[in-house]
Amino acid sequence: MKRGSHVIFAVVVFSLLMGTYGCGELVSIRTVREREPERQPSVATTYRFDDIPLPAGMTLNRKESFVYETRTTRTGLLVYEGKGEMERLANFFKQQMPNYEWRLVSNFELHNVMLTFIKEGWSSVIYILPQENETKRIEIRVGPIEMKILPPSK
Repeated sequence: MKRGSHVIFAVVVFSLLMGTYGCGELVSIRTVREREPERQPSVATTYRFDDIPLPAGMTLNRKESFVYETRTTRTGLLVYEGKGEMERLANFFKQQMPNYEWRLVSNFELHNVMLTFIKEGWSSVIYILPQENETKRIEIRVGPIEMKILPPSK
């Protein structure tokens, strides 16, 4: 019995020591973390691509838009809503995008409009969709492309 009580005593002492030091470490880690300011990830402050023009009167839908941009890449979906005629909005992009070195490579217009533009290293797909009450929805998608497919400019 003496030997068994020594083992129990050793286990109890060991448990108490571990509990004391373990709790002390947990408290100190928690206290340090509580004192540190929270680090927020940097968020893009603008929902715009400088090289993509926008027709007047369009309002950004921030809930449905998203932009990820670093020094070397950018991608995103920008959603705008506003009044306008489908043909006028489509013509705006067809006329203005070349001013920013974008080339129209695909144009599909029926009930909706889908315009695909490329420039060296990038692609952009613009959807123009009719909504209720003459409102139009413009979805602009931008992302990198891997291959060099553009012939030299004329």
